[in-house]
Amino acid sequence: MDHPGVLLTEWMSVEELVRHLELGDLIEFHRPIGRQVAYAHWALYIGFFETEYIAVHLSTEYGDFGLEDKAEMKAKMTLNGSSAHVRSDPIVRIANGQLCRINNSLDASHTPFPPNVIYERAIYRLGKAGYNLIYNNCEHFVKECRYGSAESHQVTLASSVVGGIIVGAACSSVTIAVVGGICGYTFLKNKKKIVNYIPKLSKLFTSSSPSSP
Repeated sequence: MDHPGVLLTEWMSVEELVRHLELGDLIEFHRPIGRQVAYAHWALYIGFFETEYIAVHLSTEYGDFGLEDKAEMKAKMTLNGSSAHVRSDPIVRIANGQLCRINNSLDASHTPFPPNVIYERAIYRLGKAGYNLIYNNCEHFVKECRYGSAESHQVTLASSVVGGIIVGAACSSVTIAVVGGICGYTFLKNKKKIVNYIPKLSKLFTSSSPSSP
């Protein structure tokens, strides 16, 4: 990055972000749901190839949570039902017009591997599946590659899960519980907004869901 020692940048467009990237950087993407609620998707920068800046991330072919169909979203809550896998994509495609930032803030408490080792660890996992929102999501993947540990602010995540379960119970929806609690701890910063927004969010998952057999 332009400023050595800065572990967390401001939110910016992908066009601006790529000018600051270094091999092995973690990229956090801001994913809004409506105007008041958002979650985070994560990827790991592996370099510039031909004409594109490329990152590795845990995702489906069509996108991360919230961008694919309802069946896939529900599958991500099971152990083996999701088609999400480790893949490489142009960063501009991952961003999809949304804001992003470099987020290596865990460097403050964890020693990252050297950039070439981070790269190799990420490349080695290409094609691997096993996505699960609770213990093997996109954030866990990139941090395991950079630090050798899949821990992802577990205390914060646990608090978020509990909050999500409470909200989900109020809506009688396991899906909403997971969305409110696990998708990204960005949610944790907006608990009151989530509670107010849940009726609208719930419709995204229930309005056209097929009836149970």
